[in-house]
Amino acid sequence: MKVGLDLRCLPSDGSEGAGVAHAARALCTQLIKDKSIDWKVFVVKGTAFPSVIPSVVEGSGSFLKPDSSTPSDFAQNDNLRVIELADGSSKSLKLAIKKDQCDILFVLSGAVSYGLDIPAIPWVHDLIIFDHPEWFPESWLHRQLTTRLFLRGIKRAPIIFAVSEYTKQAIIRHAKVSQEKVIVTHEGGDEQLTIKKSAKEYCRSKWGVGGQFVLALGTVEPRKNLAMLIRAWKKADGGLDLVIAGRNGWKFEDVSKEIDNLTPDEASRFHRIKDFNDEEKRQLLLAARIVAVPSLDEGFGLVALEALQANTQVIASNRGALPEVVGEAGTLFDPEDEEAWVNALTLSPSPTNAGEGSRQAQKFSWEKTAATVLEGLKKL
Repeated sequence: MKVGLDLRCLPSDGSEGAGVAHAARALCTQLIKDKSIDWKVFVVKGTAFPSVIPSVVEGSGSFLKPDSSTPSDFAQNDNLRVIELADGSSKSLKLAIKKDQCDILFVLSGAVSYGLDIPAIPWVHDLIIFDHPEWFPESWLHRQLTTRLFLRGIKRAPIIFAVSEYTKQAIIRHAKVSQEKVIVTHEGGDEQLTIKKSAKEYCRSKWGVGGQFVLALGTVEPRKNLAMLIRAWKKADGGLDLVIAGRNGWKFEDVSKEIDNLTPDEASRFHRIKDFNDEEKRQLLLAARIVAVPSLDEGFGLVALEALQANTQVIASNRGALPEVVGEAGTLFDPEDEEAWVNALTLSPSPTNAGEGSRQAQKFSWEKTAATVLEGLKKL
């Protein structure tokens, strides 16, 4: 069986990427270990191969890289071929598929291109834009086009993968498909977080984050609800610093306003980190006293899972898929109940029980996610 992996969601600037890109990289690394399938990986030219697709040749420890003689063509390794696209357009993808034919295409971003000649299987991360379009920057016309194409891709798919039961129900509600057609895969987090290092000292030397701190991790956008978190932290008396780590996304003016209004004392305990790689993210998760996830909605909740894997205390919203991911291993609050978050930060709860957090985290792994995807693909 020849399976194409649509990895156009990965950054073409050579960076690792976050969110969907982070999940796509991790799942792809597991999938290509299956030697019974001929994999054809479609990426935009400029994607960092070493951080995306490690070699699966036993004992090599090397990385796949484009052939220097044909840098824009492909990298090859047994059952794996990497095809570089000129750009991220649907046209480039369709031309590449005509040249390097596949039986099916697995779309790791969830957004299936229009006009494909082969079955396409989406991996859907969330449908939040359907319920809360006001949180996104697109114009009405652009949103109508993209959401209709998105639903079309879902409806035409022979099966659909969803990252959580919460996202599965959203797919059923908006796309009007049957329960049987949607398969929940979950996500896997970051197993390397179980290896404790001198994370506190690292954060002190790297970013000047000294004592105990609350960490909010992810792109700054409306649904992350970070303006509320800043207000709650300012009112709390827990003696904790606050670290917001992640790039600016869109509609973050409310967060900027809260930051601008910090007093000198508050500003000395507030840290804004915009650029970091995967290893630096691990250090933040390991060093934090608390990881706060106050999102108004989440299709999965990867940050919460990674905090559990790091045995760091989790306080999270009771919305979206977060209760599904956190279970009994963290504390959940209404994301619009600011006083509840003030109390949580003031009380400075004890670190997550290692046993409970570990048990919850063990329910999720990229190996399990890949096994679910492979089972679904092979049934086709």
